[in-house]
Amino acid sequence: KKTRGVHMSRLVKAAQNNMKIKNIEEVLINIQKEVSVTQSNCKVIAEFKYPYNDQFLDVKITLDHIGQFHYKFGIIGITSCPCSKAITGIGHMQRTRLNMKICKKDYIDFNNIAKNMLVSFSAKLEEFMNRADEANKIIEAQNNSKFVEDVVRDCLKKFPDSEFIEAKSYESIHSHEAIAYWKK
Repeated sequence: KKTRGVHMSRLVKAAQNNMKIKNIEEVLINIQKEVSVTQSNCKVIAEFKYPYNDQFLDVKITLDHIGQFHYKFGIIGITSCPCSKAITGIGHMQRTRLNMKICKKDYIDFNNIAKNMLVSFSAKLEEFMNRADEANKIIEAQNNSKFVEDVVRDCLKKFPDSEFIEAKSYESIHSHEAIAYWKK
């Protein structure tokens, strides 16, 4: 069978032809249909930051050659250490990144994903706060102390059909990071 390299101009044209469609999954399907005419078994990948309130959900969508969507999501929140809280009454705090993978043939509501990933943390991040808001955010995180393992378990409860969940804590008082994950 005679094969040729990728036709870059056709890829650009396929993307341009499909930019006015409302749903990102439909865009990927249409690009794949157009490109598959000359490039069989192609995958189409989109990566972007989806705005949710004053934060961003990292999104990567891969549409494989059989029409399956492989979604990867990432978002940052706050965790408070239950161990130090048990000893001192105050848990040291850190930013924690939560990553999740889901495979579906359906479209996904990114607002729902962001909302449910964020409730897995001790507290969600917020950008625009005055001093009183900051104090309340600390109290909120302290009243909901979680290890990274807890963040993963809570996320799995919200997304039982996920393929992979990982939480990585950027430790505030240790030189190491704490990581927990679950894999289907």
